[in-house]
Amino acid sequence: MAALISELLDDDATHGFVGVVDADAEESPDESAIEPGGWAAAKDNWIAIDEPIEQGCLVRYELWDGEPPAPPPGVSTWQGTVYLESGIIQPEDIAGSDLTGRRFDLGRPGRRWNVRAHRDRLGYGAFPPEVVQRTLITLQFWA
Repeated sequence: MAALISELLDDDATHGFVGVVDADAEESPDESAIEPGGWAAAKDNWIAIDEPIEQGCLVRYELWDGEPPAPPPGVSTWQGTVYLESGIIQPEDIAGSDLTGRRFDLGRPGRRWNVRAHRDRLGYGAFPPEVVQRTLITLQFWA
């Protein structure tokens, strides 16, 4: 069974979240790469995520030594591969804000990674998800 090596919860909500990028990337995530009916896509150095919730998106990064356990049934999931030049990723918002203080280092540059993304709708404080919504995007990486 695979083991979790490292994780980071970026609990500073990103508004206008469009995905994650490699720290050395010169391009931003392109939502047009997402297939109709889908919500995520990957190209070299970025993962685009279509997240319509305006009240903020939290991102959890996980590095595994093998394929992680499957998420619970009913969880919205996407899986693919992504080449990351530096191996250091950070969130990207629609405004192109500098979010370099919120990076996750996978520890191995110049490599193609397997990645699984899943998202959960969360409430905020005492408010249930139907009233105030935030989204938790979990990105799981393994070689």
